[in-house]
Amino acid sequence: MTSSPFVDLTGCWESLNMKYATLEGLDIKLSCIGFGGEQLGGYRWGKTSEIQMVKAIRKAMDSGINFFDTAPIYGLGHSEEVLGRTLGADRKNVIIATKAGYVWGKNAILRKASPNSPIEKFADSSPVNINREIEESLKRLKTDYIDLYQIHEPDPNTPIEDTLLAMEKLKLSGKIRCIGCCNFSLELLKESLKYGNVETIQIPYSLIDRKAERDLLPFCRQNNIAVLVYSPLARGLLTGKYDRNTKFGLDDHRSRSGDEYFHGEAFLKNLEVLERVKFVAKKLNKTPTQIGLRWVLENPCVTTAIFGAKNVAQVEKNIVASDFALSKEDIEFLNKDM
Repeated sequence: MTSSPFVDLTGCWESLNMKYATLEGLDIKLSCIGFGGEQLGGYRWGKTSEIQMVKAIRKAMDSGINFFDTAPIYGLGHSEEVLGRTLGADRKNVIIATKAGYVWGKNAILRKASPNSPIEKFADSSPVNINREIEESLKRLKTDYIDLYQIHEPDPNTPIEDTLLAMEKLKLSGKIRCIGCCNFSLELLKESLKYGNVETIQIPYSLIDRKAERDLLPFCRQNNIAVLVYSPLARGLLTGKYDRNTKFGLDDHRSRSGDEYFHGEAFLKNLEVLERVKFVAKKLNKTPTQIGLRWVLENPCVTTAIFGAKNVAQVEKNIVASDFALSKEDIEFLNKDM
């Protein structure tokens, strides 16, 4: 881990309080902090207010955030619809990233009767499905092109060659401008590069989840692949709002016993990491959220950290992470015993 943010890989520079990076194929620079759209779907994030989230999107734009990441599976298309309506005429000033290849099953209609019911979903990155999904996403987002189109999940039933060739055809047609992938292993990413120009990879990365440091992050840096980080706050654990007595409602995905961040011995270990984050936050007069985000951004292999916000206040707190640095000593303290 190095304490020199944004150098070497992205060539970011500062504008107001936000830093930006160049992504080949786009005429807009990519903000180092991105707005995640899962909560816009109104599912798995507990109680949400669409009015407040729309205000949060606008606040994000006013604050220099121009990267908005969504997916069809978020609320069964609802996230894309909300984002498309909210951006309106500002669409041309932002980077929209959405995904394909992760579809829902027939039981999705049950969600209308029981919002907390699980959604059957599965990977399908076949050319037929990708060509179907792009048209639906374009319609929901009210646009005629997608800046960054990402393969949402690896599909074991479709050769990656077929998937990338389909994506490249969409790029040639002008419907998408850049190709990305999400949750790919290093091996699959290397295989993908044989068949298409994959410019980004989206992965989980935080003080709690550092698996990518072993080999994936160094490879991306060496090959100029932009790394987009989701869950930089470990699904909210590093915000400091939760402790061992926290109980989540059934409409919150963190209530599931299989959640690797909030259950069992792993949760107790994660709370120890949180205590270190709180210590540094108090020292620097910052919030745990700001320290958690800043730690991710300090890694020169990371291009953008994506956060989820349900209101304006959360956006205002998160954007502070783009405007300060952690010392080498603070980083070493946060990395202790990891």
